[in-house]
Amino acid sequence: MENINELTNFINWRNSNKKPGVITFRIEADTASIYSNDLELLLTLKELGLVTVKMTEVQVEQFAGTKYYVNKPKHNYRIYLKTAYIEDKTFVKDLYDTVKKSKELVPSNALKDWLNEYVRRPIASHNSWSYRYTSGTHSIDYDNESTLSYLVLMYGHMLGKRYKLEKRPDPV
Repeated sequence: MENINELTNFINWRNSNKKPGVITFRIEADTASIYSNDLELLLTLKELGLVTVKMTEVQVEQFAGTKYYVNKPKHNYRIYLKTAYIEDKTFVKDLYDTVKKSKELVPSNALKDWLNEYVRRPIASHNSWSYRYTSGTHSIDYDNESTLSYLVLMYGHMLGKRYKLEKRPDPV
C-alpha cells in the first residue's frame, strides 16, 4: 500500500482529536474533510505528511440571537434557510443527501417533508413553484458548533439566521 505511514498518522491524529463540539469528520472514498473552529488544531494536519492538505476559512455571521424554551431544547443550535429563488437545481437533492448522511443534522418536519417529496416526485414536477423557492420557515437543528462551518461552506448562499437554543432562565 502506498502512503500507509501517512494513513496511519492520519488515523492516529483523528482518533486522538475526536472531541465533541470541537471537530467534525467526513470521510468519503479517498477524501477526508475536517471541520473545526480551532485553527491551531487544523494546522497540525500539515505535520502528518499527507499527500494534500487544503484549508478553507469560512466567515460565519454572528448568531441572530438566542431562542428560549420552557424546557431544555433537544439541540443547541438552529439555522434557517433563506426564502430565495433556487438557481442551482441540484441544491435540493444535495441538501437531501447531506441531511440523510448526517446524524448531526436534524431538519424541521416541514423541511424534511419538502426534501422527501422532492426526491419522490418525477423530475418534470421539480419545476413547480414549490421547488423554485426555499422557505424561510425551514430550519436545521444541530449540536456541534463546528457543523455551522460545514453548512456555511456547502450552502452559505441559501442559509439565513442562526440561533442558539437554550432553556429559559428561571425567574428569580
